[in-house]
Amino acid sequence: MYFPSLNHLLDYDFDPLVINRFDTWLGTLTGRKRMYIRPARFAVDMEVDYNTSNELFSISAIKLSLFQINYEVYCPDCPHSLVKIVNNLDDIPERVKCHECGMIFNPFDNEEYIQITFSLIKNPDPNSPKSQKRKHRKKLYSQIKPVQKLSELKDKAYNLSTFLESPYSREEIDNAIFRPDWDEYDKAYNRFISTLKSEEDTKEKGDALEELSGILLSFISFFNVDITKQTLTNQLDVTVYIKPYLRMIKIPLLDVIERRLICECKNEDKNVPSIWVDKLFGVISKTDNTKSGIIFSYHKFSGDEMKYAFASQIEYARLGKYIININKDDFDRIKNERLNFYYFLDKRFHALEMRESLSTQDL
Repeated sequence: MYFPSLNHLLDYDFDPLVINRFDTWLGTLTGRKRMYIRPARFAVDMEVDYNTSNELFSISAIKLSLFQINYEVYCPDCPHSLVKIVNNLDDIPERVKCHECGMIFNPFDNEEYIQITFSLIKNPDPNSPKSQKRKHRKKLYSQIKPVQKLSELKDKAYNLSTFLESPYSREEIDNAIFRPDWDEYDKAYNRFISTLKSEEDTKEKGDALEELSGILLSFISFFNVDITKQTLTNQLDVTVYIKPYLRMIKIPLLDVIERRLICECKNEDKNVPSIWVDKLFGVISKTDNTKSGIIFSYHKFSGDEMKYAFASQIEYARLGKYIININKDDFDRIKNERLNFYYFLDKRFHALEMRESLSTQDL
């Protein structure tokens, strides 16, 4: 094969004949034909179903790194006008101006005009038997029907909403949602641990915990984290900013968090008092568009405090307010297992929302 990695498409139950056609078609592309490829072109050239073609390109880009994904923004008023091309979901602007008609618009209000194309970024295997016979390329093309004009394929364009509906785009979305810098986390974690082992003053312990918590939260890309504003209670305010493309997909975590997440960092040298659950509930109840909070702490609830905290968490969950605890045990696990913190939070809040029978440690 020109591209041996395409053999992995068998794992996704594609017809081997279709995979071979895909490989042959890609292997004969040269120059600019390798850039900004529309899956519909392959579908027409090789008589393959349009949806199958979309899936072939998406999986080959996301799972096999064969393509670079291009997000092409077109003007709703003059759809022939290409306004902007980016290679990352996060780089699609919320406000653009068409250089032809002058219209200023939000691309996410017209997602059908955000079209997906692919640029081939890998070269064919020079040792492939197909590569050795590449001189017979003209014979191959003689068997292919003439490609339709681009305008005739417009209705088959692969747009953003269709792409995000595909299960194969989930990894692309996850990459946009969770972006960790583990070196930064490790440094903050080491500072946090060092304050536990030393006679550091209360302020340094609190600052270290706030830094670690803030860094961890910042790995979730739609969280805007600000740890510069401190109060007498060591409160850490976290504003949740929902990126526009996330409106097109279901993210359960956002249903629980709503628009804002209020966090408390408690630098207690002993077990966390359960009263902090009640205090944080009071803050959440007085804050608009806020349903959830996190108590970050060195220690976890234990003994009677665990029983009282658990009772408060469940009672407030019945009222639609969700408060969880993240402590040193969690920080350790996240460091050792490199957990996706987005899924970690989603699981914790979901368990509390459903009032599942979990221990306070799990909540």
